[in-house]
Amino acid sequence: MPDLLSCMGRDSSDISAGTHAMSFRRKKNKRPVPPTITIGAAWRLEDDEARNPPPSPSIDDTPFARATSQPYYAVSPKFNDDEKSGKSNGGSGLVKLARRLSQKGDRRENKGDKPPCRQRSISVDSNSEDDPISLDHWLWPILMPEGDGDTIIKAVGDVRKAHSMENLLQQTSDNSKASSIPPSPTAPQKLHRSWSAKKRSSSNTEVDTGAGIGKDRTKRYSKQMTDSQALFDAVEHQDLDTARLILETNGLDVNQVNEDEFTVLDIAVMTNNMPMARLLLSCGARENPRFLMKDARASKLNTLINEAEMRVQEMTSRLVNIGLNSATGPTGSSKDLEKHLRDWEWRFRLLKRMKAGFEHARVPDHPACVTLSTASSTSLQVRFEEPLNANGAAVTRYKIEWSCSEDFFPPAGEHILYDVRYPSYRIHGLKQGVKYYVRVSAFNMKGFGPSQAPTPPFAIPSCWRDMHGNKSRFSGRLNMIDDLFQQVRDTRPTDSGEIKRSSPRASPNQVRRTVKKSLKNFFQSAPKFQKHLKRGVYLASVMYSDDKVLVTNEDQLPIVEVDETFSSSIHQDFLWFLKVAGTWEDVDLLRSDLERTSGSSPAILFRARLLQAASLLQSALGTQDLGQVFYEPIRDSHGIIIITIVNQIRDQRVMQTMSSLKWTNINRIQKRKSVNMDNPSAAEMLLASLPEKILYHQVSGIKLTKGLYLGYLKLRSSVDTIRVQVPEKLPSVLPHVKLRDNPNVSQEEWEWLHTLDNCQSKRNPTKIQEDFQHLLATGTRKLLVKMGVSEEESLTYRLCDLEVIEMNEQVSVVLLFPPSGSVCLGPGTSDEWIVSKDYISIPVPVFEMVHMTTYQSEFIRRFTRLSSILDIDSLIAQQTLREAFSTDEVNDAKQRLQQVLDYQQELETTWKGMRWIMDVLQYARDKQLRGGVPLSVLYAPPPSPVDSPMDVISDMEKIFDAEKDKSTLQIPNNGQTQPMQFLNPSKETKPSTGILRVFPDYNSGLAKGTSIKLHVTSKTTCREIVNLVIQQLNKAVESHGLDSPLYLEDQWSEFCLVAIISNKEYQLRDDHCPLQLQNPWTKGHLYVRTKDNTGNLLSMGPSTAV
Repeated sequence: MPDLLSCMGRDSSDISAGTHAMSFRRKKNKRPVPPTITIGAAWRLEDDEARNPPPSPSIDDTPFARATSQPYYAVSPKFNDDEKSGKSNGGSGLVKLARRLSQKGDRRENKGDKPPCRQRSISVDSNSEDDPISLDHWLWPILMPEGDGDTIIKAVGDVRKAHSMENLLQQTSDNSKASSIPPSPTAPQKLHRSWSAKKRSSSNTEVDTGAGIGKDRTKRYSKQMTDSQALFDAVEHQDLDTARLILETNGLDVNQVNEDEFTVLDIAVMTNNMPMARLLLSCGARENPRFLMKDARASKLNTLINEAEMRVQEMTSRLVNIGLNSATGPTGSSKDLEKHLRDWEWRFRLLKRMKAGFEHARVPDHPACVTLSTASSTSLQVRFEEPLNANGAAVTRYKIEWSCSEDFFPPAGEHILYDVRYPSYRIHGLKQGVKYYVRVSAFNMKGFGPSQAPTPPFAIPSCWRDMHGNKSRFSGRLNMIDDLFQQVRDTRPTDSGEIKRSSPRASPNQVRRTVKKSLKNFFQSAPKFQKHLKRGVYLASVMYSDDKVLVTNEDQLPIVEVDETFSSSIHQDFLWFLKVAGTWEDVDLLRSDLERTSGSSPAILFRARLLQAASLLQSALGTQDLGQVFYEPIRDSHGIIIITIVNQIRDQRVMQTMSSLKWTNINRIQKRKSVNMDNPSAAEMLLASLPEKILYHQVSGIKLTKGLYLGYLKLRSSVDTIRVQVPEKLPSVLPHVKLRDNPNVSQEEWEWLHTLDNCQSKRNPTKIQEDFQHLLATGTRKLLVKMGVSEEESLTYRLCDLEVIEMNEQVSVVLLFPPSGSVCLGPGTSDEWIVSKDYISIPVPVFEMVHMTTYQSEFIRRFTRLSSILDIDSLIAQQTLREAFSTDEVNDAKQRLQQVLDYQQELETTWKGMRWIMDVLQYARDKQLRGGVPLSVLYAPPPSPVDSPMDVISDMEKIFDAEKDKSTLQIPNNGQTQPMQFLNPSKETKPSTGILRVFPDYNSGLAKGTSIKLHVTSKTTCREIVNLVIQQLNKAVESHGLDSPLYLEDQWSEFCLVAIISNKEYQLRDDHCPLQLQNPWTKGHLYVRTKDNTGNLLSMGPSTAV
């Protein structure tokens, strides 16, 4: 009899294996079936089986006996390929997927020759559809035909809570089941079919009661639960592709629990399935909070294992009894019993492996690479990486703690980070200027691991503005403009057009509706596009999509005429039109206001015609948003000016209804039109420059990634404008290099930069200050090489210490600019100041518009709208004043004009607060102030003024590593000033760069022993060294508020550089370069002193000019 039972077990296993293999083959061959591998010792858990041997006819032949060898993974059964019979009764979509994963045995029930096999995670007995006691406690209310929608929602509410796992702590479970045959841990598809049948049978009695709504809800929840069961099956069988498909296509609540109160993440981490756990965590999965304590998890596993073992023993005994009492062979009841036995054997094996994974796991190691930085005046940013060793279980969360004390008592706060994809956290709500300590620890199912302190272990929330108490440039600006806009609306004349409260950007749907609405007018009067251009001003539209551009039927770009003549203020009119381009929706309003003015001035007439041309283009193209005005009009020798507007159309079908326009490839239209290279016309130049204009439109809106940058500011002035150098592929910012990811500059770092500007320090720099200085030094060298600046010239460049340019909350820039005389080149300078083809120059107003549109879009949109309206009101008020006749009319016109001018002044003040480039330009060009930190000081920071003068020479000997030349220095001591003569010039050492420490020997007002440490090159002259020393000492006197004389630039020629060697002094000529000499001061000192006071330093020895 045991042999007979063993054969029965093997036969049923083979049939089930064939069915399972066939069901996977029917998935359209999406993925191959992995080869079967015999499990190893870690999988068999032979010690556990020896302690608790479950009686079974043939356990080794169960479906779970085939699995991968990876430790603790829940592996689906693998089967042979020789059995391919069976039919599929499944539906479609994920319901079909769930049936294939779980109802493998039902497909063979019609044949009746071999028992099927099913594997599910939520179970009811297949033969107990009419037995309510055998159903799970949460499924029974749903299956009641008379239950209304509210009852159904309540029944499944606890299972469908997406992000409220903690609520499950208060739930109670009632899993009592009663049946003649112990229920299988699978959920048969008959459950769903019987559910639908019951609902259909009762639909006739529910029509009048309105229960149809409850029926629809029941169907939705049924599908939701079926998909959830499929997800549980995929996780239990470690089917990563299927799990990803379910998660991507269904929007399931990944935090539902099964009948064992486990979530899918619980199963994944207990089976140590790292890829599956990472996938679930990326979708927001969490463990059941009931099992955050490891004792609760262990107790639950033991209970489930004992229950499964009891079921296996019970069914095995019943199967043995049926076999002994049946003389005719297997019956239907024995087949069902054997099917349930296999399911419970699978469940028992899975639970044993989950327990083994739990017992082998340990708490994770501490997080790696933990760093701490200041994010603002009230926040800190902590970043870290996952632990180097997870110790057998996936990390599912991190804990960040902070405190004002190093021992973290009392704690100031903590945060649990569940999104492990982005291991960083910003701690908000901190006190400014207070020291905070931070530590981070990782968590897995065994608990939190050891905590790790960051580097540095503490930080002080601060910002560079805290040094002087400044506010952000864009703080409160939007409210100012909104308040001013409301005043302008309220005080406009009654005969003026009504201004809408807001002017939102048109969406693509709004654009399409505008096209349809304007078709009637379009067909009634076709727009008159210009074919042949003559002297005058024109407006051209470049609408592009991919590699095509919108043209007329004659392959011409849509061009309309503005005016045949133009005044000398065309540049100002162009800048005004740039602002109008920020509020295309108000073109008709502005045009109607100008057209109502009688006897208009030439300025009003030209701007009115500009608006009329823009309105014509809007009507012809069927859209209000014409796009972005190119930063420079096209001019030719025939007096033709073309203002170009560029815009991108995402969907070409928007413009398909235009009969007079078509889409044409850009290269094709350029090839058809020949260009006169000697004297091209404006139209030819427009076609030739299409790629340039399209590229500018595409890249002008690109933002820099979050971080701190070093920017390079250089400008050139002309007769009517100032141009700034920008990258061709990123014209919204200055030339730059990235310094770090943290955009905030702390007060500690900013104070050190100001210390360098003053050329002295009262204390040694901290580690943070040293790192910041090294960061700036490395960044400046990299940027200047990129800009083609030589090493010798770079020492005269300066870092701006006026402010850190905050483009937005994510991007900040520290500026670097040339000496005061080279910041802004004068008129007549050629374009050779741009050393690379990767850079272009654009007018400063255009740069400000593009820059603000990219980084402060909401501000610039409101500003340009209000500014355009006020400009029109100002022109109308001036014209009204000129036309006023009576005294009352004159007074009213003056009052209105003054009111508009006051509004404009207030708006200009708000705008000026945002214009950082003009403030920086004025600061950089101020020759009296000479602001900024010279790079020569940045590369070699000055020492503290309290240092002993006897200690400063020790550093000099470290600068020059070359061996001292053995040549002698002949100095005739006859009281005459003669040049030095050197012997053995071939052995002379000329270092390219070096550091010199210079002492002032005049009334500087500073402490005795103060010195200046300079980074010089072999081309730095003595006169440059003297001037730099006096300049930096003047700054030091001003910053400390000392009552000492300040020496003006015209007085610097009265000073000279003197070398003191062996109690002898040598005056160095102004045109000599110290590093080109033989460095005779390596055993002496360098002093700056007045020329008429050369004998006061030492009484012995005459002064000798070199």
